[in-house]
Amino acid sequence: MRSHQDKPQMSIKSILAYSFQSFYLAGSFLLLFIFLPTFYNISLGFALSTIGLVILLSRFFDVFSDIFIGYITEKRLINGRSKKNQILLGFFIFIFSLIGLYIVQSTNIYLFIFYYNLALISYSIAIIPYDSIVIDQKKISKKRFQLATVKEIFTIAGVLAALAIPTIISKYLSLDLLNPEVIKISGYIMIFLAIIGTLIFYFFYEESINFKSQSISFAQIISFLKSNKKISDFALITFFNLLANNFTANLFIIFVSNYLGLKDYAGYLLILYFTITLISTPLWYFFGKTFSNMYLLQLGTIITIFGFFFVAFTSADNWELYILVIFITGVGIGVDLIIPQIELADILDNNKDNRLSQIFTSFFSIIRKAAIGIAAGIALTGYGYLENVGFSLILEIPNIMIFYFMMPMSIKIIVLILVMRYRSKFHVSIRG
Repeated sequence: MRSHQDKPQMSIKSILAYSFQSFYLAGSFLLLFIFLPTFYNISLGFALSTIGLVILLSRFFDVFSDIFIGYITEKRLINGRSKKNQILLGFFIFIFSLIGLYIVQSTNIYLFIFYYNLALISYSIAIIPYDSIVIDQKKISKKRFQLATVKEIFTIAGVLAALAIPTIISKYLSLDLLNPEVIKISGYIMIFLAIIGTLIFYFFYEESINFKSQSISFAQIISFLKSNKKISDFALITFFNLLANNFTANLFIIFVSNYLGLKDYAGYLLILYFTITLISTPLWYFFGKTFSNMYLLQLGTIITIFGFFFVAFTSADNWELYILVIFITGVGIGVDLIIPQIELADILDNNKDNRLSQIFTSFFSIIRKAAIGIAAGIALTGYGYLENVGFSLILEIPNIMIFYFMMPMSIKIIVLILVMRYRSKFHVSIRG
């Protein structure tokens, strides 16, 4: 069994050093998932349907690589090795992949596939042990919630920085937001921040738990998944929630630029959206002291659905209504940043076998990546294909509305039903 020695509390220095990694990771991945597909389509001439297909297939490959990486990570911990060194290795390989995607900017599809998949694999190498650190704060619920909240505040701050940098550069150089030069300069800045963040983490983060594990077989993992209904139900919620969120993320710039006619303001609207999300995070943290994780997720989902409802009435003629959508959905999505990892950690706390944090961090990483890949594949490939063939519904609903509004809202309703069912089986409204 894994034995662990808990320090009374993780120090403020360690919390900040740990969380700062999320600053550059969030910024880099915002560019990777929101800017990159549109940039390679508009500026480098890649077909949107091709980009969507590459992302979809790469994500499915990434799912299998995560299983292997999770297994190897657990084996390393069995031998008493530090998580920190693996995290460091993954982060620096990830930085190299960013150089290829944002600095090289090759129009060769095979180089794009190589750098994109390298980014996914290296991210997994780092993020599986990195995210498990929150889970490892065993039986210190307040400290765990504090760590997760600070981490997500840094995450949103990194997102805002990643949005502000290209927006300011494009304004200063009088170029479009997705101009290759704007993306290249933004890439240099984010890579510099990534190096600084990685060094801060390595030298100032102190591992709070020392592990010594026994091996756990793949058969044991499968058996645990089959027997633990709570894990499987929560995995289903996580998958559909991420699926809905990433539909809108992949098509945000296209929706704002092409449908609302606000090409020059896309960066500012993204900044506004994530600013609202950042502001709402302390609010969810405050409520998290009283109410259960899934009660808050249910509330956040209802708020998000309510916000999505107004998207149906937006157009280039009344784009102002979209500001209201941003405010409402920004608040609702804020809960998605904190609750899932806290709930997973709480689930694992209640199990007798405490060897599973690495395995299930890997498992939920697979869930996340599958959802992101499927969302990108369906949204980008589907929308790109329908636009190319000139397809439109009988009701003349714009194709962008199908993928940006109708599908994610429908999926969010499914999430709400699943959360309500989950709460009725496993949860009460008030935190115990």
